Amino acid sequence: MTSRVLERLGEPIGQVWQRPLSLRESLYVALALFTVGTAYCQLYCLIAFQAMGGMSMPLGLSMWRSAIETVPAFIAFELSKRALSRGTDARTIAAVAGVLVIAAAVSTAMVYACHGFFFGSAMPLRPVIADRLPGVTLTAIAIAWASRQARTANGSGAAAGRPGVTDDLPPAEWIDWVRAAGNYVEIRVGGRSILRRMTMAQAEHVLADKSFVRIHRSMLLNRTRIAGVDRSERPRHVHLTDGSIVKVGEAYRSNLS
Repeated sequence: MTSRVLERLGEPIGQVWQRPLSLRESLYVALALFTVGTAYCQLYCLIAFQAMGGMSMPLGLSMWRSAIETVPAFIAFELSKRALSRGTDARTIAAVAGVLVIAAAVSTAMVYACHGFFFGSAMPLRPVIADRLPGVTLTAIAIAWASRQARTANGSGAAAGRPGVTDDLPPAEWIDWVRAAGNYVEIRVGGRSILRRMTMAQAEHVLADKSFVRIHRSMLLNRTRIAGVDRSERPRHVHLTDGSIVKVGEAYRSNLS
C-alpha cells in the first residue's frame, strides 16, 4: 500500500518539470507540496522557538502557512507551463507574468481571509505583499526551468542523432509507452520522456500494427515491455521490464487476455 502511494506521488513529481500534469497528478503533487511545507514550518519553528522559552507552533497555523505559500504558486506554475508550451513570444510571457501577479494576489487574499482565525491584531498590507515576493520569485525561476527542461526533453532524441525521432513519433521499437498529457502525448524512450503535440487517438492509429496495446484511456503500452500481469487485484496492474508498475483500466482488461 505504501509503495503504491509513493509510486503515485513520485511519478508525477518526477515529470513535473517536463510536461503539464493531469488534474489527478496535480492533486498528488499539490498534496505532497502542502505536506512538505507543513512539516517544514513545524520543524523550523521547533528549532527557532527553542530560544524563546519553549514556545511551539500550532499545527493548524503551519498548515495555513503552507497552504498560502504552496497552493497558489503551484497553480501558477501549472498554468504557466501550459501557456509556454505554445511558444515564448511576448504575449505568452505577458500571460505568465499576469498569472504570477494573480497568484500573489490570491495568496495575499488568503492571508487576510484566514488571519482572524489565528490572530486578533490587524495586519498591515505592505509587509504582507513584501512577504509574497520571495515565493513569486522562486515560482518564476521554477517556471523558467520547467520550460527549459520541456524543450530539452522534446529535443533529446534529435540531439542524440537518432533517425526518426524528429518525426511525430520515434520508431516503435524504441518506445516503452505513450501516455496522454493534456494537448500532448508523453512518449517514454530509453528512460527519457519526449512530448509530441498530438492526441492519443492519433498515436494509437500510428502504432496500430506495432505491437502496442491500450491498457488505459490515457496509456498505450508496448507489449514487449510487459514482464507480467497482476490479475489478483482490482484494478489490475502490469509489471514492466524496467521494474515499474502501471494500472490497467477496467474497460481495457480484455486487451490483456
